[in-house]
Order: sequence, then structure tokens, then C-alpha cells
Amino acid sequence: MEFYSPDTNETPSALGHMLQGIQHFGMTTPDLQKSLTFYIDILGGRLAVGGDGFFGSEMHNLLFQLDEMRSKDSNDSPEDFGVPDLRSGKDNLDVRFIQFGNTNLELLHFRTAECEGGPYAPNIFKSLSSCVGFGNAPHLSFHVKSDIDMTEFANKLVEESHKRGLTEVAVNRKIDVDSREDLANAPTSYAMTEFPGSFEGWALIYAKGPNGEQLEFNQVRSVCKENFKKAMEQYNKLNNTSHTWPEG
Repeated sequence: MEFYSPDTNETPSALGHMLQGIQHFGMTTPDLQKSLTFYIDILGGRLAVGGDGFFGSEMHNLLFQLDEMRSKDSNDSPEDFGVPDLRSGKDNLDVRFIQFGNTNLELLHFRTAECEGGPYAPNIFKSLSSCVGFGNAPHLSFHVKSDIDMTEFANKLVEESHKRGLTEVAVNRKIDVDSREDLANAPTSYAMTEFPGSFEGWALIYAKGPNGEQLEFNQVRSVCKENFKKAMEQYNKLNNTSHTWPEG
């Protein structure tokens, strides 16, 4: 397959000139307290904006109108489609935005309005699998500095998480194992660092966060880094923006 090159696509896109890149990545958390501990105390984000108890028809329609239509079309309940009842106020939405320097993470949390614990009550819907094999399954990736040893980082991630009671945090190994016991005793072989062609210089580890969310941690060096920087320059040129690649 031919590598898609921005050099051959000088024509501006339909809407790119109206944007400034990606503003945030959002995820619904079943446990807001665990998420705040992990993304602030361990990964270093800073709380930017937050609010509790959002509800009402406008908010309900804004977030769920098309999903509610789908539930009606299939004669299923809105709950089967993951639609809470913000319209009546029976359910509430809590939100936190966490700043990470080059982008933001939004944490969404839906709960019954009258339950004890407020924003720290359990989410009203069960969690779905975060496995990236499923269609529409998101994952969140963090950019690791180039001079950091990825094995050391992975070990530190698990250590610091478990120290704070977030024992669900775990990192995939590259090697085959047959059980969780084998996994616990397996060599700490986490990162894939050898990739061909335009991916040369790419490195990654895959991990699960405290609420089962799929996480990735990347390093971007050499050929791969230059490809990303070149694409960013092209994006800036076509859309009149001034994004810069992080140092380190």
C-alpha cells in the first residue's frame, strides 16, 4: 500500500481552516475518584474545568438525541443504548477537564441524582470492553519523552498506581502467557520498538487504566518523528495554524 503523502495534497480541506486541531479526548468513567487520582496524581494532568449535576432537556437532547432515536427505531429502551435520563433530572452528569499541555482529557460521569456520594457514586451503566478490536472502541495515548526508558516507565506506572490503590492498572507484555499467574511472573518485556518504513522510530506500550480503559504510551523518534513534523507543517500551512512539535 502506498504511503499517503501530504506533499501531493496541497488542496485545502473543506473545514480544516476553521479548526485548531483536536481540543480534547473524552471518556465516560465508572469511578470518577479513581480517574482523577490516576490522571492527575500519577500522569501529571492539571484540573482545568469541572462541574457537577448537569441535567435538563437541552443537555439531554444535545448529548443523546440520535441515540434516543435509534432506541425508538428498534423498540428498545433508551437504557439499552446507554441513554440516561437527564431530561427529567432523574440522572445527572458530572464533568472534569484535565489539561495535559498539548491537549485535554474530558471525564464524563453519569449517576442517579438522588444517590449518596454525588459525583463519586458509581456510574449508572456498566462498563463496556475497551478492547481495540471492537468497532468504535477508543483508546487514549500519551507521548513519552524520547530519553525515557520505556521499561522503566512501565514499571513505574504500575508501581505508582498500585501504591495508590489502583491495582487494576496493568501493562501488556510482548510475550505469550497462558494465565494471570504467568503474566505476573513474566519478564518485563513491554515495548515494541522495531518498526519498518515510515514507522521507523515508533515505540509503544499498551496498558489498562484504573477503570479498564485502554491506554497507549508512545515514543516518536527518527524517521517517524520527521514524518509527523512534516505533516504538522503541512497542516499549519493549509489551515493557517501554528502548532509546534514538542521538544524532547
